Amino acid sequence: MTLLGGLKIGLEPDESLSKHTSWRIGGNAVFMAWPKNIDELAGILDYARDQHLPICVIGRGSNMLFSDEGFFGIVINMLHFEKEYLKVDGNCVEVSAGMPNHILVQKCAELDLGGLEFLSSIPGSVGGACVQNAGFSRLKGQKNEMKHFVEEVMVLTRDGQVKKLKHEEILWNYRDTSLRQFIVLKAKLKFERKNKAEVQKEVYENYRYRSEIQDLQHPSAGSVFKNPAGAGMSSGQLIDKAGLKGFKIGDAQISERHANFFINTGHATCENMLALIQHAKGKVKEQFGVMLEEEIRYVAG
Repeated sequence: MTLLGGLKIGLEPDESLSKHTSWRIGGNAVFMAWPKNIDELAGILDYARDQHLPICVIGRGSNMLFSDEGFFGIVINMLHFEKEYLKVDGNCVEVSAGMPNHILVQKCAELDLGGLEFLSSIPGSVGGACVQNAGFSRLKGQKNEMKHFVEEVMVLTRDGQVKKLKHEEILWNYRDTSLRQFIVLKAKLKFERKNKAEVQKEVYENYRYRSEIQDLQHPSAGSVFKNPAGAGMSSGQLIDKAGLKGFKIGDAQISERHANFFINTGHATCENMLALIQHAKGKVKEQFGVMLEEEIRYVAG
């Protein structure tokens, strides 16, 4: 344990980032910290500033690719931040950013609250889902994204100020938001009245659909690329038509089940995965004139 500003905060040295990302890839962080409340988080930020260390904030690491060299700073893991915080006000639920998506959906189902069942199909935590404007739907024509459900987000600025941002104060884009400049602490989400059985049925149907079309058997980061606007095809379809399903570089492979899923078949490195991403982008550009844009976030050392 390291004493920071009078607070006992655990800073774990040389923590392997591969243990904290869904791709199971990445070197070591100089430190990893698990703040439990705002005081501890502020203390970590103060320490990082004093020591001139960069920070990187993660939840479940489901959309991140860390360098093989690791991260030369402090990785702040938000999974323990106010871990059980969930406050219900009518059909609105305020929840900690660190709560895993599927846990939130389960807890709200017990209260006969639904409407965000799609979130249980997205590995990650509430904070990450808000930052990325995460979305998923198995039904054609239906579009479920976080921007449709977020009422308010509580954030911490990099200089230590707590702010509440209303929905209209946030810039919402496809798989991106203006929340990236902050550390998300809590989110207030709008649910609807639904009985538990209805919610569980929808969660099951979503999982069944994903199991049929996506590769859930290997470590991955979900969709690697955003779907390009105006291309007439999804990223997965473009990569498939470029003949790249199953293509490998080292242990990094384009899934044979879903071409926008790049999987770790054993001991893939970040170098392998980056090379595979660049190869797919090059082939799609060459054959279809479409430049794919990454949905995943690469963090250099």
